[in-house]
Amino acid sequence: VYSWATSLRERAPVTLRLIWGTPAFLYTGLASAITSLTSYAIGFWTPPYVERVFGIGKAEIGLFVGGAAAVGGFIGVIAGGKLADHLKKRNPGGRMLVMMFSTLAPVIPLIVALNTSNFALFVGLFFIMATTTSMAIGAAGATTQDLVMPHMRGAAAATFFLGTTLLGLGMGPYMVGQVSELTGSLKSGMLSLLLLAPLCMVLLILAYRKVPEAEATVETRAAEGA
Repeated sequence: VYSWATSLRERAPVTLRLIWGTPAFLYTGLASAITSLTSYAIGFWTPPYVERVFGIGKAEIGLFVGGAAAVGGFIGVIAGGKLADHLKKRNPGGRMLVMMFSTLAPVIPLIVALNTSNFALFVGLFFIMATTTSMAIGAAGATTQDLVMPHMRGAAAATFFLGTTLLGLGMGPYMVGQVSELTGSLKSGMLSLLLLAPLCMVLLILAYRKVPEAEATVETRAAEGA
């Protein structure tokens, strides 16, 4: 990552400044990384949790839990993107509202799901979590693209996915595993993810305040950087 950033600084310093020097971009990217961290961690640890708690076989887990994740993710990405664009037309920071909803909406379903002994209810709640958490993907991705010039969008996308991959996929399952080891409870490990919601909300509130002006001045800031 450092080598790539150094290369970008030499080849396209304006691009680097518009990405790493724009607080709105960083707030949005970090918030998205935290959302991804939660999603990856839940997705990774849900099958072993279901197997241990409900005594469900792997085939059934793949069918019901995997099916809920697939359908929920499909619906969430499309619905979240549509809603984000709809709100953006009425409010310059509207996409951030979708990301805020995507952060808060899974909280209660996760708590209830990890405290129920009804497998059907668990699957229903998991579907809700899969749908709502995936709603942030389109809003975050579109925002980071609007914060740079068109020819910079490849680098912006790479930076965005670095955060979701390194922090989200890299740290999410690992963090839950470590907490589970310390507490002796996988449920406690998964519930520990809720501690990240306030941090994510703070970042999104900051982004909500910064994104409209940053998007409106992107051409001016690019010209000044050149």
